[in-house]
Amino acid sequence: MKCVVIGIGGVGGYVASVLCKNGEDVTLVARGGRKEALRHKGLVLHSAYMGEHVFHPAVTDDAAIIGMADIVFVCVKNYSLVEALRSVEPCIGEKTLVVPVMNGLDHAAVTAEILSRGIVVDSVMYITSSFNDDYSITESGGFARMGVSSKTAEAAETVRALLHHPGEMTCFIPEDMEAAAWSKYILNCAYNVITAYYKANIADLSQGRRLTKFRDLIDEAYAVAVANGVSLAADLPQSIYEKIMGPRNDKNSTSSMARDVMSGRRTEVETFSGYLVRLAHKLHVPVPVSERFYEALKHTGV
Repeated sequence: MKCVVIGIGGVGGYVASVLCKNGEDVTLVARGGRKEALRHKGLVLHSAYMGEHVFHPAVTDDAAIIGMADIVFVCVKNYSLVEALRSVEPCIGEKTLVVPVMNGLDHAAVTAEILSRGIVVDSVMYITSSFNDDYSITESGGFARMGVSSKTAEAAETVRALLHHPGEMTCFIPEDMEAAAWSKYILNCAYNVITAYYKANIADLSQGRRLTKFRDLIDEAYAVAVANGVSLAADLPQSIYEKIMGPRNDKNSTSSMARDVMSGRRTEVETFSGYLVRLAHKLHVPVPVSERFYEALKHTGV
């Protein structure tokens, strides 16, 4: 398939690597130093799951020269979604599958609203990955999973089949995409926010007061989801808490938002905190801890 990937960070770089490894026709859309690094050194992947690889897909900063694509993966931060969609719009036709792969809850809806063509396939990604100073990609969790869903069942199945490669990525179609997306979102509303606020890793959260606030953030986000009509298991908050604080997790790990704060980059605070707080107000759900962290973080990296 003719594949285009925009946003060649930890997630986009890994998705592109899976596509390249399996012989797809891949073009990366990148600018500046990242474009030059990809052109001269290739797409370099250091992966605990897939291994060490260097791929050499086509790279451009002008999607208009690509022609019509079969599928476009949009792997940027939420605040860059609209700009990214506009830049790849020339290669999106009526039958092009468009897969926004990012954090949050509304990226598929925004994509469908912005684009006049294409078939949107929603996704939820589970991976621990980041890009390095030399624009290489590091995947450190030893896993990569993506859930996909679309109003068109055939579209979702096409993406699933394209990306499902044992030992590289597991791609599946969730029974309840809304519940899957919210389950990850609740984790991010707590983990990304508290590690960004304290500029902390998991080990740093083990201190009593921080640990209590971490659980408060989980519980508040869960309460908002339930009030919003999402069908979630009653033990989900405890499951999320144990997933992060359990003994099998790397205690030196931190979140993408914490890394952005520490690097002085723009953050996804509106995705992980602002969206939740605004929805809580709309639903009349009290979220005092989430509000406090949002107020403290909303001016970071802007």
